[in-house]
Amino acid sequence: MPRPLALLAILLLLPCGLFADWTLVSSSPKPAPDGIDFIQREVTNGDERVTLWIVSFNPKTHSFAVMDNPDGVYDLGTASEKRGVLAAVNGAYFQPDRTPLGLVIRKGEQIHAQERAPLLSGIVSTTATGVTIQRAATFKLTPAIREALQAGPFLVEAGKPIAGLNATKDAARTVVFQDARGRAGLIMAKSPSLAEMGAILATPALFPEGKMVRALNLDGGSSTAMWVRGTPPFYAREWKGVRTYLGVVAK
Repeated sequence: MPRPLALLAILLLLPCGLFADWTLVSSSPKPAPDGIDFIQREVTNGDERVTLWIVSFNPKTHSFAVMDNPDGVYDLGTASEKRGVLAAVNGAYFQPDRTPLGLVIRKGEQIHAQERAPLLSGIVSTTATGVTIQRAATFKLTPAIREALQAGPFLVEAGKPIAGLNATKDAARTVVFQDARGRAGLIMAKSPSLAEMGAILATPALFPEGKMVRALNLDGGSSTAMWVRGTPPFYAREWKGVRTYLGVVAK
């Protein structure tokens, strides 16, 4: 068989959704506190449909806050009410005995040290001046760091999807991101693969508010949850308790 025909045969055997562009199906704003944008968005690649719940804010007026739950006594809703955050999702990974995996800093205090592991490829951190999402290998711990969580894998970097992400396992997911307009935020998604999540986030047409520049995967699956303050609050509840949560607070 000539090589072009062999290549065509291989392509035809692959899932067509692997190469299909992601397009917007619907987008609707949802109630949220002042200073927070909250949007529900449906996207499709022709084969699959994914729902996104997107919380975003200006880091000049708001920031992230880590909430620690060492004894497992709080779910996301009660932890958010106790801390007074405006919106929140589940945080990073942890051991079966609830010991965190990777760096955790809360209110300037280091709860757990940074670790080296392929999965823990990124760190989201805050200082008095803003929010940063960066590679764990380039992170420098300084007294200016007020909040931090280590997680992964990276999904988008420099506006491009990361190559080699798992394309076979679909699951609920949570993501922390920064966009080209300088905003930061949180996303809950149901239920793409990691590769699909990277492709979705790197599609500028799906995010007219600002192209995604960096996006980092948080703990997902049964840990996935999102809470947004309101009357009543929006609460997509986690299926199991987690060690940390990541919330949005006014400065």
